Order: sequence, then structure tokens, then C-alpha cells
Amino acid sequence: MGFAGGGTTITATTVVAGLAYLGETAGEPLAAFDVVFRDGGFWKKANSRTSPRNALPIGLASGSPVSGAALDVWAQAIVSNGAWSLTSGARVFLASGNGLSGGVLTTTPPAASGDTVLALGWAVGINTIELRADQPITLGQ
Repeated sequence: MGFAGGGTTITATTVVAGLAYLGETAGEPLAAFDVVFRDGGFWKKANSRTSPRNALPIGLASGSPVSGAALDVWAQAIVSNGAWSLTSGARVFLASGNGLSGGVLTTTPPAASGDTVLALGWAVGINTIELRADQPITLGQ
């Protein structure tokens, strides 16, 4: 396990500059770019309903590991994904929902009572975000 910084490139196929947790362990199957949080030493998909309310650290999975496999997690970074279609300048949030819908990015903040609102950063292009997670806030129930 390590922590890298200062413009580190995590993979050759993804544009990334920033800070990352290296050599971490997946606690469940993950997909590349899933929003993840550390739970008991393992990284799992974050969601607005069942993730611990003050789950930090938060990051994006750098690959698609199976449970128990090694992965790197981007913590503060400029991350590009050609599959994203974002509005430049928009805030990016952890999507509302739980279960299989966990780990998803959106530009619409969760609004349901009991949801945890987690601003993850800003879209700096249509397929690029500046990842800088804020402290999660749980909406009143």
C-alpha cells in the first residue's frame, strides 16, 4: 500500500494527474471509475444510502478488480473517461441510490431524505473531472 502524488500517471490509457492510494485491496467486484470508499481496509462501491455517513477516504477505482484483488484508487486527481458526457463547470456528485447502482457519478445531487450528498469535484471538460471530494452531508429524515 502506498500513496503517490505530484502528477503521477496511474495507467497508460487514462489521463490522470494527482494523488492516489496504491496497492489497495478491493472488498467487492468493482468497475473502473466506480466511486469507492474504504471500509475496514477494503475499498467498496459508495452509494448515497448505505455507505457510512462520514466515509472518507473517497476516490475512484482505477480498474475493474474482483473482490480481494489489488487496485489503485484516485483520491485527488484530474481524471478522464471517454464514456462520460458532462457539462464543463458542473459539480459532480455521487449518484442517489444504493445496491447495484452504487459507485456512479452524476451532475444531479441526491435530494431524498436520508441520502448522503457527496460532491466529488467539477467537470473541467465533457469527459474530464477534477476529483476533490468534499465532506459528505446527510439530508434530514
